[in-house]
Amino acid sequence: MMKSRFLLFVLFIVTDLSTSEVIAQQKAVLINSAVNSYNLHNISYQPVIEDIRAGTGFNIGFGYEQPLFNKTSLILGFDISQRNYNNANFAWLKNAFRHNYLSIPVNLNYYFFKNFAIQTGMQYDHLIFKQKVVFYKDNTEQESAFTKFDIGINSGLRFQFYNFEVNGSINYGLIKIYDLSGTDPMTGIVIRNFAKSYMYKFGVSYLFK
Repeated sequence: MMKSRFLLFVLFIVTDLSTSEVIAQQKAVLINSAVNSYNLHNISYQPVIEDIRAGTGFNIGFGYEQPLFNKTSLILGFDISQRNYNNANFAWLKNAFRHNYLSIPVNLNYYFFKNFAIQTGMQYDHLIFKQKVVFYKDNTEQESAFTKFDIGINSGLRFQFYNFEVNGSINYGLIKIYDLSGTDPMTGIVIRNFAKSYMYKFGVSYLFK
């Protein structure tokens, strides 16, 4: 009995996707919320690579979807996010690696069915707050330089059901988000470390159509 109900539900979804009008033909305002997983990559200083851990944050924002052609649309968004990552060597520093960004994503969408689309695009990120990291006092030559912006590539999937949407995406940063340099007080060796970032995002949106 349960198997029959499940098969009927799948049949309903497939029929709805294949026979309904493509949503790309409609303008929409999206209210977005999401949970993100943020981490660093392309780390230049090899000894710390295994110490860096992904952290969990959140995103809130809105977007406007404008149809372009029969199955394509363009979404311009505005997003505020909290992004966190962790360093095993600084576990005693609570929220030491917390960053808040203001983002403007521009994504092109292609609808395979009425309710299912893939998207790709670019995103501009502006750093509006960075939690201060405490360095050892005897390392007087330590210098810290976090970039104020980043530009990344977006790629994701969208599934809509009436006025609700479930989505997932990845943002791959193209710019070094920080460039740290300093002198080890014990050895006198100059150390330089820089990295880029990436972020997975899983969210829910409400659409005003």
